[in-house]
Amino acid sequence: MLMRFDPFSDFDRLSRQMWSNTKSNFMPVDAYRSGDKFYLHLDLPGIDPESIDLTIEKNTLTVSAERRWDINQDYQVLLNERPTGSFSRQFFLGEGLNTEAIEAGYDHGVLTISIPVAETAKPRKIRVGETHEALTG
Repeated sequence: MLMRFDPFSDFDRLSRQMWSNTKSNFMPVDAYRSGDKFYLHLDLPGIDPESIDLTIEKNTLTVSAERRWDINQDYQVLLNERPTGSFSRQFFLGEGLNTEAIEAGYDHGVLTISIPVAETAKPRKIRVGETHEALTG
């Protein structure tokens, strides 16, 4: 249901790392299915929940967020390794997911997104009748 292979994701990640002004703008993610829902857990430590934006267009889910560190003139910065700036990640969703019922929550630096499987994509039982019943309706 969640597209596992994206031929351009490795190239995108590499190009972001090489040409980005920030240290890293990648959101690590775990994805799995449990029962009738798919779950995504994205690590977004230090992100203001108000800056998180989720949009769905057709079968593409885009997650965007921003982390800022306004350096005071009085600071003498010794290390600046934590990534700041805008972060974005896209997920290509299969047709069998109910994109109208996506839910999201943010807790302890982890954004959790749940996407239910559409009713039409769930397995269902088909009644087997006698031959003449099945063929004649």
